[in-house]
Amino acid sequence: MNKKMISLNQLNKNELENILNNVNKFKKKKYTNKYSGKVIGLLFEKFSTRTRLSFESAISKLGAYPLFINKDDTQLSRGESIAETARMFSLYMDALIFRTNSHTKLIKFDDNSSIPVVNALSDFEHPTQIISDLYTIKEYFNKKALNKIKIVYVGDSNNIANSFAYAAMILKLNMVFCCPNKYNKSVKKILKNNPNIDITDNLIYASSNADVIYTDVWTSMGMEKENKVRLKDFRNFQINSKIMDNTNKKSVFMHCLPAHIDEEVTEEVISSKKSIVYKQAENKLYAAMSVIDYVLS
Repeated sequence: MNKKMISLNQLNKNELENILNNVNKFKKKKYTNKYSGKVIGLLFEKFSTRTRLSFESAISKLGAYPLFINKDDTQLSRGESIAETARMFSLYMDALIFRTNSHTKLIKFDDNSSIPVVNALSDFEHPTQIISDLYTIKEYFNKKALNKIKIVYVGDSNNIANSFAYAAMILKLNMVFCCPNKYNKSVKKILKNNPNIDITDNLIYASSNADVIYTDVWTSMGMEKENKVRLKDFRNFQINSKIMDNTNKKSVFMHCLPAHIDEEVTEEVISSKKSIVYKQAENKLYAAMSVIDYVLS
């Protein structure tokens, strides 16, 4: 049975911790061309900068060949089924990195594939981003245990929040999810009223003594029609100097990027010494290497 990375929910505590530990090994340049001769496809249906670059670089550094596939250049654009495409791809490559606007499509591809499939973002989850982010938090706070670090996610129940929720359940993280109540449905469903993880609409309460403040755009790709309503609903959830002053003195600010300056975060915060957004971006490369190693090993 192929290993896969469709959802963090498919991993147990030991597997997730091993993947995180291996990120560090790859960052220390402890890797070889162990996957020389392997072909790893990248099928991206949504825009990407950091995720595409990190995975293409990761594949090359592991000795494999990255094969980027534009959906519009394939028969998918002319109506070929996901099931048939998955079977064909399985004949020509050893794994697939798939970025799609449909989590259902991702699952269907995996169900019909005989090669490992990695979720590089869907409308429901972004597991590889959270692996990179958890490693970044672990790296920054060094010897402090992950479950002793107060992580606050500010934003709607998007793919980042959902993957964070699964990670919080697996690793028993000290997490708070903060957003207007009408936007917390999927996270609430994942957590199933877990008493150890907070969900609140009070940003001052959530950010109090936080070690990590993490936010994302208020309007995700594909939700542009909701932008005006979301700007109004989230106007009191901006991360600014007042919010950061309410956190732990040694706290950090995180964002998966790209950011909408003066919406979810101010220029002052994202450019401050507390901001580690570019460290996050750098670590996506090593996280991608660890994920590829996990599914191929």
